[in-house]
Amino acid sequence: MGRVDSVRRYSLTHCALFLQVALVVAATTQHAIADAICKKISSETTCYADFVDGTNRVFADDISMSDSGMTKERCAAFCATAHAILAGVEFGHECHCGSGWNPAVQRKILAGGNCSMSCTGDNHTTCGGVDAIEVFTFGDCTQWPNYHACLDPIAQRLPYCNLSLTTDERVEDLMSRLTLEEKIATISPQPLLGETCGDHTAGSARIGLPSYFWLTEANSNVAASCFTEPYRCATTFIGPLGMGASFNKTSWRLKGGVIGTELRAFNNIGWHRNIVNDRVGLTGFGPNINIARDPRFGRISELPGEDPYLSGMYAANMVQGMQERDARGHPKMLAYLKHFTAYSRETNRGHDTYNISMYDLWDTYLPQYELAFRLGNASGVMCSYDAENGHPSCANGYLLNDVLRGKFGQEHAFVTTDCGAVSNMLGPPANAASPEQACAWTINNGTDLEMGSTVWTEHMHAAYMGGLVNESTITRSSRRAFRQLMLAGRFDPPSVVGWSALGVDAINSSHSQQVAYEAALQGMVLLKNEGQLLPLKAGSNLAVVGPMAVNQDLMSDYAGGTGESGCWPHSDESCIVTIGGAIAQLNDASRQDGTPVLRGVDVNSQDGSGIAEAIAAAQEADVVVLVLGNDRTQEHEGIDRPDITLPGLQEQFALEILGLKKPTVLIMANGGPLAIDSLLPGCGAVVEAFNPAQSTPALAQLLFGRENRWGKLPYTIYPRAYATEQPMANFDMTVVPGRTYKYYRGTPLFAFGHGLSYATFIVMCGPPAGHPSNGGSASVTCTVNNQDDIAGDEVLLAYHTVGDAIKARVNHPVPIRALRAFERVRVPARGSVKVEFTFTQTDFLLVNNEGEKALYPGDHAIVVDNGAGSEATIDFHL
Repeated sequence: MGRVDSVRRYSLTHCALFLQVALVVAATTQHAIADAICKKISSETTCYADFVDGTNRVFADDISMSDSGMTKERCAAFCATAHAILAGVEFGHECHCGSGWNPAVQRKILAGGNCSMSCTGDNHTTCGGVDAIEVFTFGDCTQWPNYHACLDPIAQRLPYCNLSLTTDERVEDLMSRLTLEEKIATISPQPLLGETCGDHTAGSARIGLPSYFWLTEANSNVAASCFTEPYRCATTFIGPLGMGASFNKTSWRLKGGVIGTELRAFNNIGWHRNIVNDRVGLTGFGPNINIARDPRFGRISELPGEDPYLSGMYAANMVQGMQERDARGHPKMLAYLKHFTAYSRETNRGHDTYNISMYDLWDTYLPQYELAFRLGNASGVMCSYDAENGHPSCANGYLLNDVLRGKFGQEHAFVTTDCGAVSNMLGPPANAASPEQACAWTINNGTDLEMGSTVWTEHMHAAYMGGLVNESTITRSSRRAFRQLMLAGRFDPPSVVGWSALGVDAINSSHSQQVAYEAALQGMVLLKNEGQLLPLKAGSNLAVVGPMAVNQDLMSDYAGGTGESGCWPHSDESCIVTIGGAIAQLNDASRQDGTPVLRGVDVNSQDGSGIAEAIAAAQEADVVVLVLGNDRTQEHEGIDRPDITLPGLQEQFALEILGLKKPTVLIMANGGPLAIDSLLPGCGAVVEAFNPAQSTPALAQLLFGRENRWGKLPYTIYPRAYATEQPMANFDMTVVPGRTYKYYRGTPLFAFGHGLSYATFIVMCGPPAGHPSNGGSASVTCTVNNQDDIAGDEVLLAYHTVGDAIKARVNHPVPIRALRAFERVRVPARGSVKVEFTFTQTDFLLVNNEGEKALYPGDHAIVVDNGAGSEATIDFHL
């Protein structure tokens, strides 16, 4: 994140205006916790010593908040939303809530005079004292969804809460009642309300408008702490690469449905992220659909793959599920795509710029977002840290205004920055001359909400006073924010919002668990299986070795397990069954003496002390299962991988295992692809498991043949030399050796779309019915024949290619082939299934140097491929 100079000069006028904004926010804090009302609050209180040693609180599981308008009523409301049973006020402005008394602290009752400090919100009542907590009882509490509006009597009398008006009429009334300072505070972080990266924005106590918290991650689960009683943790899906590998649109839509249901449920029950004050709202950030452009990118584990059509269809279907509407049109949640656009490098993040042609922009970096908006109706985007051709994404009017709101037709799309992106404008490549200029560049070019930094918070009014920003522009961004939240039902009575009944029982329900399990079964890829080494036979003499066999860090980045989502009660990874453990559980059900599971080496260290024991176990086994890969110590936000090889001693260890000449199954658990050139010859079978998260039992079911539902690779696995042939800073997709399956001219270890099965499938396609020219369409019917006695899933991928004559006469790059459609089917043993594809003229267009799509007359073809050696070609002349 960029740095805003700590020494700034303010005019007296600016200081006065900033103070005015601060007072607006301070006046709003009383509404930050008003999501519950408790009718019973005891007048009798007891004063206890608290925090005397500077370490321990008298309450167990103490959570607290500070409020410039503190009263016992507000504290009771906060503790009710936190589902606490004890409440106390301290130091005039602190509220503390607990699950009971802390057994490690001896309770000491103090004289009442020690708790005589006036409440900051009511100087006629007391709120504890210094290291003295005034404990009171509360009850008969009514709770509303987090940040719900139109509950205040002041607001209920105003037109913006009138259901008989249209949404736009209500929003315009709200805009007319907010002052300029209040509008700025609704679209910029307010530190008095909470941390700035997640973004607490202000409301207005004057008109009964509560504050709001924006950022809840929603890429692989809802980033909320586990609920307490009864315990519920958000459903966690396998990493997005595994989801992409399924090529299953229904699974993606169901995943979105689970996330939308659980986010709304957490909102309804008043729950929070790992910081208690960061309560879950109606806005979720995900899916992340940047392209897996370079295998070294540290955040590949967050992405569905390298192809824009795959990523776009993934996002469109997932967003449809996330934003499912009730009978009155309220979406379950509001989904914001990440990161718009071309974000795929962590080095110098926030101050980096890349030369990107219009061809690459429209062939690779934009199509997935267009699909997500046109087919999925996403609510908006988080703009990316990087700059395209010197223009930071969050100040790129071409991307945010001309493309998103113009060409994509998304007039009301809401754009947020990534954390600190506005302050980054003060450094390269933008080098804004002042914070006011940074405000102007971002909001004038289409950004609506600042996250992380407080440049807008502190300088937007000065930018307005200096003529750099119009009030109408500020109003437009605030209007976009409230229009979406109003559509989501935040301003409607909960009784008319169809999702209001979703509660604790909807979180990690049996339905959600089944959806996640089914997704996992379809998200692993069988890359190699010589001599039918797989499936394994239960009760075999196996040895499972390797660092990822014993590692519980199997989550993709931004998938929780670090204080959010994850496992009860600490939202961590403690409940994850390791890959070795899952294999042993199935194998040992038919074996008495147990399956050895040994680390051998670490993910990334020079510690070889475990090698001898692992080799000894492997020597005694009939089959070795070698589990290698990366965890989040090697690839995550903020760090790219230096190369694409296995880190530490893993390769050396693997070669020693393979030197035993035992039948060996290699399982890879990782985000970005791994170059395993030296290991392939010695492995009889290879499985790509990506980030299986909590779904290792599904992987074991596949390995032992209890399921036959494998996926296909969503990215190219390159050879080791690729990292030295291709500079990571090169964003040109076509420069030799090329990037992704569309342009890579070398021989991959495993190609995009590759994937085997325990069954052999043959694909045959008939001639097209109809023609895709002049507004028509062509239907192609393909038959998938299962040649074996085992049922299985198969995926058909349909690619567009053009003839040599077209390639010779165009003046721009042409993909080797480009994905246009796909279907996943279940094929019975010795049976067949028909799959129908429909193609229109759009499927035969190429992107030219101006970024426009053009149809070139001549020979075209659709190649239907199963990624396992069977394909059919359908020729077209257009």
